Amino acid sequence: MSNLTVVHDMTKDQLELIKSTVAKNATTDELNLFLYRCKHMGLDPLKPGQIHFVKYGSGAGTIVVGIDGFRSKAAATGKHSGTKRGVIRDDAGRCVGAWAEVYRSDWQHPAREEVSLFEYNKGGGNWAKMPETMIKKVAEVAALRMAFPDDLGGVYSDDEMDQAAPRSVSSAAPAIEPRATNDIGNGIESGAPYVATFGKYKGLTMPEIKPGDLAEYCDYIIATAKADGKEITGKVDEFLRNADAYLETLNN
Repeated sequence: MSNLTVVHDMTKDQLELIKSTVAKNATTDELNLFLYRCKHMGLDPLKPGQIHFVKYGSGAGTIVVGIDGFRSKAAATGKHSGTKRGVIRDDAGRCVGAWAEVYRSDWQHPAREEVSLFEYNKGGGNWAKMPETMIKKVAEVAALRMAFPDDLGGVYSDDEMDQAAPRSVSSAAPAIEPRATNDIGNGIESGAPYVATFGKYKGLTMPEIKPGDLAEYCDYIIATAKADGKEITGKVDEFLRNADAYLETLNN
């Protein structure tokens, strides 16, 4: 704990407060990384809505930046000159998404993002109470990230991550679609253990990966793809479906 105090310029009481609130259940290494990220980004973990740490079960933790943190980082660049946002409605007047425009003083046109309510609304918590407010926040964060990629690239908000809540190993996994013939020999249809061909677990079979870590990594892949507007195909799709199949065997 003393090393953390020296490195991060915080008192022992402040560190204990962070560990018991915004970085609950973090290991020493995870807390070090979280505090380093806070310092590097210039965000205060003790200020509500700026940055916090989320951990589910035994899996690795995730650092999440709140919308106030995004706004603070954008303002700190000295180039943020305004934000506009609104709701997208269908012909019946129902909210189906939101848009946001972020203006930079050195850009002629704003960064604009549109997001779908269907992709993010899980129907619980604040999404059930105020879906329009929540989806507007997601649109704003996406536009801020587009406008300030050097400062916010690869950073996601808690509202964006709500739609990627960790899968429970005990819950039913999605049905596995038939694999193409060129996939036979590695995984589902071959009967042999699937060997990951990309990413952090490349070269490992599913049984060699902790179930909680595997589920969380799948959630991270899906959340990142959705945030970037990319379709999941090829080896990534193969990995996800084999992971779902493996996790399903643990439930039976």
